[in-house]
Amino acid sequence: MIIDAIVNDDGTPEAKAPEYLRGKNVRVVIESKSKSLASWNLIAAALGKADHLNIPRRSLQEIINDLRAFRETT
Repeated sequence: MIIDAIVNDDGTPEAKAPEYLRGKNVRVVIESKSKSLASWNLIAAALGKADHLNIPRRSLQEIINDLRAFRETT
């Protein structure tokens, strides 16, 4: 059975269940319809790990110069 629900800002779900389910314990299984959300979570985790590396910071101009130099070599 599928029941549509709205999740409030505080994280509590709000759903209209059939009469025969009221007052009973039910299990709610959440499946993401969007694979892009899972992808973004993986990207966020990778960026979080990268933040802890000791990579020297560069300015935007330094990055642009390196990209131009790389483009000229290809």
